[in-house]
Amino acid sequence: MKRVVTAVVALGVAALFASMFPQVVLAADAAADRVVAMYFHRTKRCPTCLKMGSYSEEAVKNGFARQINDGKVAFHYIDFQDEKNAALTKGYKVGGPALIVTHIVGGKVVEYKNLTEIWAKVRDKAAFTEYVRSNVQEYLK
Repeated sequence: MKRVVTAVVALGVAALFASMFPQVVLAADAAADRVVAMYFHRTKRCPTCLKMGSYSEEAVKNGFARQINDGKVAFHYIDFQDEKNAALTKGYKVGGPALIVTHIVGGKVVEYKNLTEIWAKVRDKAAFTEYVRSNVQEYLK
């Protein structure tokens, strides 16, 4: 069952990236081993959710600019209420706003983590940023 979920999630991520983000490295061109951070949000977002999304994006894009250019790290926003993202939402067990960091090895998701502490750290940008970056870095090792 775990392999089926992993395959569905990997295919969903690849399809989503190819259809929604043509300017980014596509799955076929991306490094086989990489880290992808995805901020899952509602269609309508509150100020706190907007802040968490922007903090997450800033932490990843500013902290891993070289790795992003090399295709080893990516960041994406995903509306979990949009039906076209249903496979990703289900695969990652997303039921509300969440920052998911995935570790992809050989083109397959081998592990992922829901960074639940973003909720507690949203009032401290430095702590929030360090938390996100340290979790991305852990998968880059």
